[in-house]
Amino acid sequence: MVTHNTRITIEGYPRSANTYAVYAFKHVNQMQWNEIGHHLHVQAQVIRSIKYKIPVILLIRHPLEAVRSLVVRHDFIPVDEALEDYCRFYDDLYALKNGFVVADFDRVIKHYGEIIALVNDKFSCSFNLYPEQDDEIHAAVLDEIDARNKQLDKGKVTHLYRPDKNKEELKDMVRIDKNTELFQKALGIYQKYTEIN
Repeated sequence: MVTHNTRITIEGYPRSANTYAVYAFKHVNQMQWNEIGHHLHVQAQVIRSIKYKIPVILLIRHPLEAVRSLVVRHDFIPVDEALEDYCRFYDDLYALKNGFVVADFDRVIKHYGEIIALVNDKFSCSFNLYPEQDDEIHAAVLDEIDARNKQLDKGKVTHLYRPDKNKEELKDMVRIDKNTELFQKALGIYQKYTEIN
């Protein structure tokens, strides 16, 4: 939870590279867990951070991928409910867009150093950048993430925090009608956010 001791907040809708973004940031900046606001997946984390003048990375992923991944992990959640939650999470925060850096899923995975550089520039910080081509650091971060998965979720494929062929096959089985008004609303929100930075 965000407190006055939080140095950065990294939040987003579930399955939007939250775990990777937090572990990678923590790894290169040698931070304590209580110095990062993360993984509550609620607007209040972002709103409070802006109020406290804490730097924020707001994670976002294409709704098709985010919702499919969430429904695979939590098969009791209907697709429409997941889409509604996606819209609800991002809709109201858009008005606060000057208070955070937007980080799209693919950019987090491939160019996280660029995102942290944007944070440093926007909030006058000096966080260490995540090195793009350091295989040793990348492997160390993935090892930490895998250890978390084994500890919390017994390594279940549906709960993995990284790409996996079997998980992708399960995601492909989740049917989402892209022509519905709800999906189009979620897609419109995603497109608006990706134009912010």
